[in-house]
Amino acid sequence: LRDRVRSSAHTMQNEEIRAVATRRQAGHWASAKIFSTAEVSREALHAVYDALMAAADLFALRNQYRDGFEFDGPRAMYQAYVTELYRFDQLYRHVCEAADLAETQGWSILKLLRDEVEACYTNWYVVTMSVTWGRFVHAKGGPGDTSLLSKWRIKDVPNQQDFFRTHVKPRLEEGENRKAYVIISDAFRYEAAQELTQELNGKDRFQAELSSQLGVLPSYTALGMASLLPHKTLAFKQNGEVLVDGMPTGTLAQRDEILRRESGMAYPADDLLATKKDEGRELVSSKRVIYLYQNVVDATGDHSSTEKSTFDAVRKAIKDLAALVGHIFNNLNGSHVLITADHGFLFTETAPGELDKSKLPEKPTGTVKAKKRYLLGHDLPDHEMVWHGKTAITAQAEGGMEFWIPKGASRFHFVGGARFVHGGAMLQEIVVPVITVRLARGKSVKETKTRSVTVHVLGASHKITAPSHRFELLQTEAVSDRIKPITLKVAVYEGDAAITDVATVTFESASANMDERKKWVRLVLQDRKYDKKVAYRLELRDAETGVEHQSVGVIIDRAFTDDF
Repeated sequence: LRDRVRSSAHTMQNEEIRAVATRRQAGHWASAKIFSTAEVSREALHAVYDALMAAADLFALRNQYRDGFEFDGPRAMYQAYVTELYRFDQLYRHVCEAADLAETQGWSILKLLRDEVEACYTNWYVVTMSVTWGRFVHAKGGPGDTSLLSKWRIKDVPNQQDFFRTHVKPRLEEGENRKAYVIISDAFRYEAAQELTQELNGKDRFQAELSSQLGVLPSYTALGMASLLPHKTLAFKQNGEVLVDGMPTGTLAQRDEILRRESGMAYPADDLLATKKDEGRELVSSKRVIYLYQNVVDATGDHSSTEKSTFDAVRKAIKDLAALVGHIFNNLNGSHVLITADHGFLFTETAPGELDKSKLPEKPTGTVKAKKRYLLGHDLPDHEMVWHGKTAITAQAEGGMEFWIPKGASRFHFVGGARFVHGGAMLQEIVVPVITVRLARGKSVKETKTRSVTVHVLGASHKITAPSHRFELLQTEAVSDRIKPITLKVAVYEGDAAITDVATVTFESASANMDERKKWVRLVLQDRKYDKKVAYRLELRDAETGVEHQSVGVIIDRAFTDDF
């Protein structure tokens, strides 16, 4: 199957790969429902199939854009990213996650495939995207300048510095008793937020909606965090410190001081999650705005010793954020949560080479802060190797602070290279997610109920006349946020005893095409005599609970039995 994914990468039929992989994952050797052992590492084999499916989906997506990315303007490309192109980043992460898990348990068969995935993502997608997007970002100068750096606005996309006014204030204006919980996850990029939104929508009573905002530039923590706070003015001090209404914002205590003006507070997300119900309710009882700060992704990726674990950190962030939302709704009587970030990030498994570095001999005069993806300073000169902009435009910040960022996805040479970076203008860095989560009440609760897909046996009558027989099964609806996959055990029974082998089949297709949701199951009869007058039954049972999903009558009419 690995070889098939590799050899058909440019003509990929990813649904066919998925059909094979999911069937095998439901079987004995790769089942996630049976414990792994030293002799049989089911978890690793299951992960190998996850990697193969994600790689197939990545190649299929690449094939849709084999001629590159062409858009009419920045708004069209931005909208393409939030609707589909983000999947390149997400699928790349899924391949790396699954392959890493398999390799830690001794399964190295994915190495060549990983090299091809890396080439697809790093050498084709990131490069091609950066060239196309760069045409919209680059400041041309002059009165006819229409580039993003000259205005830093996209029609119908709110700017990050307007977050409080756009998302928080309307919630508070609904009534005096309204509370707004805001969770800010450092470096939690859009593709991860899309996955979290799906997970939240898979929980009863939760209604999650994903949107986005145009992040400030440079896309780094101090400026991004400050822009999310309630404020009238953002400003830079001469040394590069960011102020909100003249107040410093760099620490949790300083942000708490700013939020007090709105009857609010700043608090560590992990600490709130660890509070007991009564303690948590007392903590937030007098507050209307509660800002909770999570630092999982950036804390891991921004250090050379741990950056290799960036995607593990993303997985942990998703899990912890889902748990925190549940804690707020179930224990603190919350009913409205906003989840956002200060910026996104770029990450590749392979370290950047010399060609990925912007070859600048030294920092320019006036520099006050220099990092891998941005440089801040006063009265900076233009340079052909960089994009030069003003924070007065890209963050509406006072103080005359200017910046350099390397073009595309490159890094500054004088800082060194790294696999995890942010600060620049790539879509992965500046498309900042906003998830709005509400607690459903009344009639809306029914709309949030989750259930497994329904599976039916096709055909009006079923007669077995040979040693084996094929049954056709139909998954009647596509998998979605609210409709979950199901794994069934299928066999023919006489009373409580199976008289055929027991097949395990997983139904998890999200396709709208009914034909793609059909599966055939071949069952082999035990070698014995059968009575065509006996009521045998084909039963579909939930593999996890054993509960019967469907049962249909079967006639076994064998004129003779085989002489084995």
